Amino acid sequence: MITSRNLVYHELIGLHVEVSYSSTESLIGLNGKVIDETKKTLTIETSDNCEKLLPKDVSIFQFKIPDGTWVEVDGRILLSRPEDRIKKRYKKI
Repeated sequence: MITSRNLVYHELIGLHVEVSYSSTESLIGLNGKVIDETKKTLTIETSDNCEKLLPKDVSIFQFKIPDGTWVEVDGRILLSRPEDRIKKRYKKI
């Protein structure tokens, strides 16, 4: 089960996400469903069925986990291939 403490170890595809901060101002406030993830980007589908590519390294994301809670995650923590994130150790989340 996905919780706020173990979100970075789980699959992000299918979760609702919103960009709460980005050094690229045009990305702030974008939200939608994660449809793909690579090492450095998230691809989301917005409510008007557009696909947007979001860089992880310059953004802070808010993910809505299945219990309805919003969890804020710095994109720099997510900078790795999804399958490699499980193996990583984090000092403090």
